[in-house]
Amino acid sequence: MRHVLRAVVALCAALGISLAFTGSAQAASNPVTVCGSGYYVQSSHKLGLYLETGGPQAIVYLLYNSSTGYNCAVTVVTGEQIGNPVSVGIRAEGGTWIKDSGNYNSYAGPVRVKAAGKCVQYSGSTRWWSSSSPYTDEYTSPLGWCG
Repeated sequence: MRHVLRAVVALCAALGISLAFTGSAQAASNPVTVCGSGYYVQSSHKLGLYLETGGPQAIVYLLYNSSTGYNCAVTVVTGEQIGNPVSVGIRAEGGTWIKDSGNYNSYAGPVRVKAAGKCVQYSGSTRWWSSSSPYTDEYTSPLGWCG
């Protein structure tokens, strides 16, 4: 869906057509909103540095929905929103990584995995800038949050 939206935006920009969106990056900054109803935050990790505020450039979250048994991960951009590379990943113990990455302004993901009786692991990354130089911050959690 994001690829289609990006293509539409690029086409409209090339044709000089402006688009109005009702959503905003602020609306997407809540990881529960991104993952959906019934999820709650289990863990998070700050990534990078947003120099203007001294806060993180992004935060990667692990959430869980006890009704469905699904885990969800999302990396939310909290700093400068200029389409930097952002990624998120999740995997159940013994399984393969489910990932989303791209040049996003608000968040990467959500990615989900059902891990009944298994532990999960999550990851995230972002790029941030200092003195006109790019830096990348990556995080991979240990296996945990076993169910």
